[in-house]
Amino acid sequence: MSHQYALYLVHFGYLLQLFALLARDVLWLRGILVAAQSVLAAYAWLRGPEFLPYVYWNALFVLINLYWVARLLRERAAVKLPEELRSTWEKHFAALLPAEFLRLWREGQRGAVTDAQIVREGTLPGALYFLLSGEVAVRSRGHEVTHFGPGHFVAEMSLLTGERTTADVHALGPVEYMAWPAPTLARLRTRNPMLWSKIQSVIGHDLVEKIRRAGLQGAGGGSAAPAGSSAG
Repeated sequence: MSHQYALYLVHFGYLLQLFALLARDVLWLRGILVAAQSVLAAYAWLRGPEFLPYVYWNALFVLINLYWVARLLRERAAVKLPEELRSTWEKHFAALLPAEFLRLWREGQRGAVTDAQIVREGTLPGALYFLLSGEVAVRSRGHEVTHFGPGHFVAEMSLLTGERTTADVHALGPVEYMAWPAPTLARLRTRNPMLWSKIQSVIGHDLVEKIRRAGLQGAGGGSAAPAGSSAG
């Protein structure tokens, strides 16, 4: 192959890398990088022995990206959710892929309390709670702000902002919940930023819903922010 045609491979390879950087989905990014680095490796191979280091480096990059493509495809493969979790996923965690939801759920710890305090005002909560059954009351400085039941988070604002809680949360009778310890969430945030971003989206939707409910319950505009259980 002439030097001129070989240069076309270089331009094509870098053009593919440009498209990869424009991809918003990480699977597409990795897949296009595999193609781009394969083209660049082919160019180096055609140029002769003096370009073999470029062949080896691009081959290594191809292998790394192939690993991530395979891993992402496995994570996104169709997952059959248990029937008892399907409704929870559809109503509250639909922003997550089924595999992502199952991973998050398995990281949590199921618990239950009866007529007990779940979150104390002015503290740093040790976990994020998601109510499975029962009802809780949110109280700020001794006054009830709002109350809500299953399908809502507790202590989410403090864990997102790192600030102390601005309200107490009390269980009204028996309450079941799923809890994710703060260290577990911190580890998840570091290791999987994309999943963490989706979890933040789920929490944000829940906050909007609780503020809306607080308004309907007559909590007033100034009280609506703590209605999310523990807004910092």
